[in-house]
Amino acid sequence: MNEIMPEPMTPELAARNRRIIMVVAAVFVAMCVAIIIWSRVVTQESRAQARVTDAALRSVAWSILCYASSNDGAFPTSDAALVAGAAAASSMPPAGKPWPSTQESALGGLAATPLAEAVKTVGITWGATPDVVPNLNTKGSPSTFGAVEAVNGWFAEYARDRMRSGASTGERSSSK
Repeated sequence: MNEIMPEPMTPELAARNRRIIMVVAAVFVAMCVAIIIWSRVVTQESRAQARVTDAALRSVAWSILCYASSNDGAFPTSDAALVAGAAAASSMPPAGKPWPSTQESALGGLAATPLAEAVKTVGITWGATPDVVPNLNTKGSPSTFGAVEAVNGWFAEYARDRMRSGASTGERSSSK
């Protein structure tokens, strides 16, 4: 048999190989630490932006509900109508329904955002007529899970409740 035996490793070559392994391991550990720190910073910034977006969503939604309550169930049809009407809104939505009845409960512990600023932050698709429910979105900004669906759900439930109460009022007046 003609086997080739590897030459034994010299002490200098072994020391060089150990140094290379140590450098690669140190670089790997440093990269892992950097990635963990970077991901934490990005996550915290995203959560902070989500709180700002949610506060704006909830502030606009609350203003729309107050506007509708003050205007016999009619929703605003533009940003200008909302801002002007919210200042003049004199009533809050009825309590005991699937939407918030106070501004504090609408904000869910978040700080209120001034309406003019909130309208710029939030995307609003207005209905062509006051009986069409507006639709809010985040314009691509981060938001907590379910916030957009929750505020749009408030409007849908408010409109359904208004239709039910209008239908029952119509039934009562026709039976007289």
